[in-house]
Amino acid sequence: MRARQLTERERAVLDALLSVDIEGAEALLCQASEVVVVDTCGCGCPSVDFQHGRVFGMNVRVNADVTDSYDGLFLYTIEDLERGEILGGIEWVGVGETNPNTFPSPHLLDIRPA
Repeated sequence: MRARQLTERERAVLDALLSVDIEGAEALLCQASEVVVVDTCGCGCPSVDFQHGRVFGMNVRVNADVTDSYDGLFLYTIEDLERGEILGGIEWVGVGETNPNTFPSPHLLDIRPA
């Protein structure tokens, strides 16, 4: 897959996830302005990756539940040997039999630090 800009919904969800009070939020917000999607999940769910191949120490930083469902998502970071902690992606956690192809609207998310 060729790297692409985030969709409007992906950007809105990322911004909402980074609106909670977490350690290092300022640095992650700076990174968020420049991230691109480099990969998506093969199952068709809306999960997106912001980095290729440098997966050391995946760390879930923010969790979000989708209102009136058992579905959710989380924002994770990874450790880059040169840059330290960097945004890794947003992972969808679906419980239903089918996955949506886009993230839910941020106003439907109950967001909290991990």
